[in-house]
Amino acid sequence: MELFPIIVTFFSFGGLLLGGIVGLATKRIIEKQTYRLYALCGGILLGLLLLDIIPETFSSYEITGPLLGITIGILMMCLIDHSCHRFVIHYNDQQTWQTFLFLSFAIFIHNLPSGFALGTAFTTHHESTLSFLLAIIIHHVPEGLALIISFLFTEHKYISFILIILFLSIILGLSTAFGMIINSKTIHLPGLIMGSAIGSLGYVTIHEMLWKAKKHLSLFSFLSWIFVGCLLIIVFIPFISHH
Repeated sequence: MELFPIIVTFFSFGGLLLGGIVGLATKRIIEKQTYRLYALCGGILLGLLLLDIIPETFSSYEITGPLLGITIGILMMCLIDHSCHRFVIHYNDQQTWQTFLFLSFAIFIHNLPSGFALGTAFTTHHESTLSFLLAIIIHHVPEGLALIISFLFTEHKYISFILIILFLSIILGLSTAFGMIINSKTIHLPGLIMGSAIGSLGYVTIHEMLWKAKKHLSLFSFLSWIFVGCLLIIVFIPFISHH
């Protein structure tokens, strides 16, 4: 299906945009509840990882590939995090913009292996296509919400936000197309790629969302918002499984 990468791009953009719209619609609340929303978004992503992506990955591929991929993904994000934070130290007046760009870059890194995995999975499991697309929307909505939360503290116009999420969506579509091409030429790469996606997304979830939220919330509030986020995924997973 040659149009599949374009469909992926559209769904990705829609999910990110929906998250951004939710953020804008609750702008006044966000300005006072920033870290609670980070905990909520982290809970949603954590639930998606623990209840859907990780079990599916380890049941579909040999354990070596995903484990190695997770290690690579985490190490890669640590290096990027260290480099970005060193850059921010010298430009404290632009820290909010740097935070937004770092989160955007983290999602960019995550979209590469996610697209590869989506493309390779599509060529072998057509019946899972809708589930994959729904998963894209689910985890891109909180990503879009997290992006708009960071963006609201900058002085840039909203067109910058639209262009960034469009770029991220196109990257996902292009990597999906590449994944469809390389599928027949490799055996272990899909597991390795999916593992790196888990590692990179897990790093952003824990380090960039949950860790930051924990430092500004009480333990009860922190755990409560995480539970709500995970609960949303628990409620939605049967819908995904149905398809």
